[in-house]
Amino acid sequence: MRLFQRHLMKVQANGQVYYGCLRPLSGQWQVERYGAFAQDVQRLLLPRGARVRAGEKLETDDGPYLCLAVRFLPGHVQADIRRCMP
Repeated sequence: MRLFQRHLMKVQANGQVYYGCLRPLSGQWQVERYGAFAQDVQRLLLPRGARVRAGEKLETDDGPYLCLAVRFLPGHVQADIRRCMP
């Protein structure tokens, strides 16, 4: 999956800066996984090689997020994130 450059946002994790794009979650499995918080969770797509771990705080242009889960795929990294209070 290619990251669309027009939707890129700056993400800071562990002192590193990455550019990724946010997508809403979809599917019944995601709703079952996150329960009442499903509407607050978004999927962050990052380039391959991004070092992000579950439980980390991520800083974006929109504000702080908490990383809930990470999947490392051959072409990119998927992180499920939830907005947290500053």
